[in-house]
Parts: sequence; C-alpha cells; structure tokens
Amino acid sequence: MHYVLPAWVGLAITIVVCGGAFWKGGREEQAAAGGLLLSWVATLILRDPKWLGPQWGAFAADSCLLLLLTAIALRSQRFWPLFAAAFQLLCVVIHFARILDPGVRAWAYATGQVIFSQWVFFAVGVGVFTHWRRDRQMAATDAPTTVPGATRR
Repeated sequence: MHYVLPAWVGLAITIVVCGGAFWKGGREEQAAAGGLLLSWVATLILRDPKWLGPQWGAFAADSCLLLLLTAIALRSQRFWPLFAAAFQLLCVVIHFARILDPGVRAWAYATGQVIFSQWVFFAVGVGVFTHWRRDRQMAATDAPTTVPGATRR
C-alpha cells in the first residue's frame, strides 16, 4: 500500500519557503526562491498527466533550475546553495535514468522527484533561516563583520 501526501502539503511548503525567502532572505535566497517558483509553475504547466514516458517539460525546468542553483553555489560564500544544487542535480539525474531506462516505473520516477525537490526546498529554507538569524544577531550587536553571512571561504 502506498501512502500519498495530499497536494496541499507541497503547496504549503512552497508558500512558506518562497514567501520567507522574499520576506526575510537575502539576494541569494530570493534568487533561488524565484527559480524554484518558476520551475514549479513550468513543471505544472508542461507535465504529462499520464506519466507514460519521461517528463520532458519537468526535465527542462529542472535543468534550468540546476543551472541557477549551481551559479548561486559557485558565487556564494555560504553552504546551503551547495546542498540545494546537489539535490537539484539528483532530480536531473532521475530524469536521465527514466530517459535511459524506460523500465523505471512512473511511481519510482515521481517519488524520487518529489523527495529530492523537497530537499531543495529544505536547503533554501535553511538559507533563509540562517540569513534571518544572522541579520537579527547583527542588529542586536551592531558589530559589522568583514564578510556578512560567510560560512565558507
């Protein structure tokens, strides 16, 4: 027996993470959230509801999002974009698996996409939280740092 999450769970996660990114996030978080929203909408519009073969529209949207998250990760001094890009890479690899092996069932294909895309949202959510926390700490201490928000070099 398969347990299926209600559709509103994914919508709620999208609203909370992307809304938080636009409200309390920095430029990186906002760019990632914008890319997530565009990819999410493109996937909804372009998907094949029958799931008979590879989801070419979702593949294109996920590939574009991977490029955006990789660019953010390469320019950022923080860790969360690395994880977001890595999870998005797994989403794209799942598309390749379905393209190369038609024996991959639709259930496994869709489940893998949902799991790893939720981890992308989680990584962006961590980025929003750490940005918000850092801004609160800086406001409380009024101590400027040399590189605000840097967690890696």
